[in-house]
Amino acid sequence: MPTQVEHEREAQENAAFFQSLDSGVAMNRKWMVSALFYAALHWVEALFAHQLMLHTNSHQRRERALHRLQFPLLREYIQLHDASRAGRYQMVRFSEQDSDDLFHTCFLPIRNHVLNVLHPPVSTP
Repeated sequence: MPTQVEHEREAQENAAFFQSLDSGVAMNRKWMVSALFYAALHWVEALFAHQLMLHTNSHQRRERALHRLQFPLLREYIQLHDASRAGRYQMVRFSEQDSDDLFHTCFLPIRNHVLNVLHPPVSTP
């Protein structure tokens, strides 16, 4: 079972891959969206490893676990999952704005939420 740290590293690598692609090149965008989804997936798996000592091995099990945990960003996670599948299987073409919107409205909130749980900011009295 991968550890929290391994999932965090994989999430960071997927996000770095997203950042490395030129969104001005149309054929890159579906892979950018998929990279965002898989980065989010690994942030969620890091959270599971931290809170539950759980590793899910399917998208269906992961989404069920997120429902059970009442994950506050479930809608955003599912939106990334759906967009990733649409790009890969339905050949949806994403605009630069689409990939940018998914990054800001779905990915960043998930990443930031998980990071705040895994590594809460230290408050000084």
